[in-house]
Amino acid sequence: MKGKRALSLESAVRSCAQDGDERSKEFIYKSCYGYVRAITMRYVKNGFDAEELTNESFIRAFGKISMFNSGDLGDRYEKSFRAWLARITVNISIDFLRSQKQLIALDDINESELEQQQVEVSGNLNVEDIMKLLSQLPEIQRTIFNLYEVEGYSHEEVSVLLSIPESTSRTYLTRAKKKLRKLYLASTNITDCNGYV
Repeated sequence: MKGKRALSLESAVRSCAQDGDERSKEFIYKSCYGYVRAITMRYVKNGFDAEELTNESFIRAFGKISMFNSGDLGDRYEKSFRAWLARITVNISIDFLRSQKQLIALDDINESELEQQQVEVSGNLNVEDIMKLLSQLPEIQRTIFNLYEVEGYSHEEVSVLLSIPESTSRTYLTRAKKKLRKLYLASTNITDCNGYV
């Protein structure tokens, strides 16, 4: 590495956007691999599929990297790049689920389900515990939960992304929270005073 300056994520992204520098691509891939892989694992259960989606996300990102534009610098630049990369990864994951027809047909929705549910999570849960609980949700509930609660999409954006009404997005989010609450309480052997277990 003699004679080569050290890369930062910001300098690698800028260099890759300007001339498609292979060293910069490799640096971006290595720097962001775990982040992108974690996103894909929230949408698919199979490790092989997650790996494929991770690699496809990087391929698409490198193809569009010249379109990424941030006036920020340093840490803020890196955060905005990671957010941009996350959007690409989420879109690829959703496209994959659609192609696999894993976003199952929506069943009848009861309007009473739209009431807000409080889900309090103990600080004792670690990431692996949360991932196990999420993996037990039905595909549509897990997808909507991830999009809304984790990725920060609005119900309007979820409805466009999944081609469903906003009310359906809200209902499935409510169902996901109820199911997570039941799973969480069951895993901790806590009896819920609201009768959800």
